[in-house]
Amino acid sequence: MPDLDITPQTGRGRDAGGRGGMARIASGRLYRDMWLSPNRPFFALSALWAVIAILVWHVGLRLGLPVPSLGTTTLWHAHEMTVGVGGAAMAAYFLTVMPSWTGARRVTGWPLIGLVALWALARLAALLAETLPLPLVLAPGLAFYALFTGLYLRAIVSQRRWDRWAVPAVIAFLGLADAAFVATALGALPWPGEAEMTRVLVLFFATKVSVIAGNMAPAFTAGWLAPRGGPLPRIDPLASRIGLALMLLAFPLTLAGPTEAAAAVLIAAGAAQLWRIRRWKSLAAARYAPALMLHLAFAWLPLGLVLTGLAALLPTPWREADAIHALMMGAMAGLAMSIASRAAARREGGALRIGPVLGGAFALIWAAAGLRLAAPLMPATYEPLLDAAAAVWCAGWGMFLVAYVPGLRGPVANPVFNVGGHGHGKGPAIVPLAAIAPAHAPTRGDACTQGACGGGGHGHGRGGGCGGGCGCGGHGHGSDSGRGAARGPGLVLPKV
Repeated sequence: MPDLDITPQTGRGRDAGGRGGMARIASGRLYRDMWLSPNRPFFALSALWAVIAILVWHVGLRLGLPVPSLGTTTLWHAHEMTVGVGGAAMAAYFLTVMPSWTGARRVTGWPLIGLVALWALARLAALLAETLPLPLVLAPGLAFYALFTGLYLRAIVSQRRWDRWAVPAVIAFLGLADAAFVATALGALPWPGEAEMTRVLVLFFATKVSVIAGNMAPAFTAGWLAPRGGPLPRIDPLASRIGLALMLLAFPLTLAGPTEAAAAVLIAAGAAQLWRIRRWKSLAAARYAPALMLHLAFAWLPLGLVLTGLAALLPTPWREADAIHALMMGAMAGLAMSIASRAAARREGGALRIGPVLGGAFALIWAAAGLRLAAPLMPATYEPLLDAAAAVWCAGWGMFLVAYVPGLRGPVANPVFNVGGHGHGKGPAIVPLAAIAPAHAPTRGDACTQGACGGGGHGHGRGGGCGGGCGCGGHGHGSDSGRGAARGPGLVLPKV
């Protein structure tokens, strides 16, 4: 992208400019620094849209104001809180970890600006969906996911990382599901129905929580506990595979199978996800906020899956529309804020420090999900509890933005989502994956969660590379690309 002229004026021009000139310089630097890493604009936009979309929809309905419609106002709300908020958070994370997952350079500058512009146009198209021709409503979203997918495909091909083919496939799937949802909502597709497509989008983001949070929570907990001694988290590969397989099975059953079968699979998936947590040392994570946030976000996943399944089978207080808020407000939004907070956290003493504002923001989001789930239990105060949930939700994301926006300026921390950097010497592994899954062979840096690497151990760690510093075992080297050999009795997480 072109350089910005932020050189201060001199002489009379400087005096005339005064504080206005300094403000222009500051805004110019903010604009320049914004595009240095994908997490910066996309996490900020995800949080901002989480507030705006709720205010437009919930407050609009309460005050009798015009509310956007995508077939219905409820479908617009469902679409924007999944594809709008969740899609931006997914772009923030997936694109930021691209160097670790593929070895390619991070997306910056004009390609990143183009992606952000397409995301914003997709939000505008959804706002005007009832007044625009269907192709114009679909085009920005399809273009956003096409470019998103294309950037990952280019990275995979250029680095010959064929083992990462699933990442662009997942991105493309969300793009097609987005288009199908919009076309169905506007009556252009007779099948599947609006309810089925809503379930598909919710299931997609719930599955993403299962994979990403299910890897990050035990890994970062191990990283916190290892230097302090004591037992470390362990994962149950069988429970992880069963939980993921059941969630994937729910997709075709949701679209084509009996409702009862899909509901039963969701309940079983929730039980499997709950079983996964038992050895994660969640209580020990309570002493370290960045790890605790991941555990608390994941906790909504089994609850949401079970409640959603039960709502379709039994006369529970929760309708399906109520139950899925545990998955979206609790699990999806909780994971997004957990990861984004890691990028905004202070780095002190080899650990991330979540300040009171970020911690309070997460607590409010968690409380908002709780209020939304509590509302059906108290019919007499149902509407006030919905209002409270919306207000607490907006306050939480507003607090997050207060803490996050200052981090949009300055150099990008490397790694973005954890402590690290370039260093030598002995020291505890930042993420001692040796406690998590067996492997007695050289392993690539990408086997670890991005950002969970860096200095430490015996060897070198830099950026997202995994070596001794990642705890993948013994002596090793890591690089920014995430490709590094590590030896020893290291244990690696399943690949994300």
